Amino acid sequence: MKNIIFTTLLLLTLFNAGCQFDDSQPDPVTIVDPPFATLIGRDSITSGNYLGIGINKSAEEIYTAIQDFGEKKDITHVNIVSNFSVNLTELEGRIPLYDYILFDESKGTDSGVQVTFVAGKVKSIYLNSGKSLSQWPSNATVESSVWIGDQAADIYQKLIKIRNKGTYANKFERLLLLSKSLSTSYDVLMARSPQWYFVNRTGADLWEEIKIHFKEGKVSYIEVNRYRDPV
Repeated sequence: MKNIIFTTLLLLTLFNAGCQFDDSQPDPVTIVDPPFATLIGRDSITSGNYLGIGINKSAEEIYTAIQDFGEKKDITHVNIVSNFSVNLTELEGRIPLYDYILFDESKGTDSGVQVTFVAGKVKSIYLNSGKSLSQWPSNATVESSVWIGDQAADIYQKLIKIRNKGTYANKFERLLLLSKSLSTSYDVLMARSPQWYFVNRTGADLWEEIKIHFKEGKVSYIEVNRYRDPV
């Protein structure tokens, strides 16, 4: 079965130059596979549970429920909306839990940096402008820059070194961790997010987007949008 997840690679529309970071706004649009599916139904669930995801359950309980469901349905990731930090120290120990990180100035710039990870290593580095890089910053030493192939566990200390040099300190004014690998442990700061979402394949040409809405760290309601693939 083809694994359907929200693509987070090259979220070039995420933060265009001049965009303001605003925690009250949803994260910019990701690309859905397939891109031209037809919406065929929509539900809002405010009591009981859906797929083991219970209303009024805590974020940690919900993460475990999604992990269990994901093992049965080959779902590997959940996306965490507005998972922002303004302090780089909040990322210590958390980067290996995710497959995508963006860091930029608070206003959003073309030179903001997007890093994706696969199997615990840096897979790609892009600027918001769309430029592909093999390392960032491009003029720094191996110890003071992020390279394709670097271990995710080593990235935090590298980012600390880059920030402390001063030249790129403004690129750490706002940081975003988005695509969370379900094979990794719970991140306690996920509970600050107002919404998580993932995709579940329900048939040969049918799938559903499941949005879990939180209030004060507990599920307030679940939104389910059902789609049919194009013929």
